[in-house]
Amino acid sequence: MSRMFCLLMISIIPGSAAGQRGAADEYQLKAAMLYNLAQFVEWPASAYPDAHTPIVLCIEGKDPFGSFLSSTVLKQTVNGRAMRILHLQNVAEARGCHILYIGTSERKSIDQIFSTLKGASVLTVGEMTQFAAHGGMIQFSLEDQHVRFDINLDAASQAGLRISSKLLVLAQIVKN
Repeated sequence: MSRMFCLLMISIIPGSAAGQRGAADEYQLKAAMLYNLAQFVEWPASAYPDAHTPIVLCIEGKDPFGSFLSSTVLKQTVNGRAMRILHLQNVAEARGCHILYIGTSERKSIDQIFSTLKGASVLTVGEMTQFAAHGGMIQFSLEDQHVRFDINLDAASQAGLRISSKLLVLAQIVKN
């Protein structure tokens, strides 16, 4: 990963957490990455009803981030927009999200989720095997204790999203 992106992620991880290892720290880093993705994605103007509309980050399924995501993200803004976190009760709510993290617990309903989101400008993020290859936009994976990610540009483009070249150079590009 580039130094800039790593510094952005580490900058929102409190003090000693950046140097520790383990599953909790993996999800702290992934939570930071999830937040930072919003800085590298451009949504169409129609995704925001007005200038004060927050970026809505939704979690579908089991939340692996614990309190770290909400305690960090709720204090931040991206491009002048506050961030809001929602834990979805049903998949129909997903169309109101800007970023949708799909937990591995939703593996069996992934096709239904993607079908529900067809035509919506929602950045889909997950970590299931082949998530990006099956239509998800950004897939996190852990390799040698480093979080890596794959990006499906076709899926992002179909949703009207533009991903910055600064992020693309760090990722592996996959196709459906």
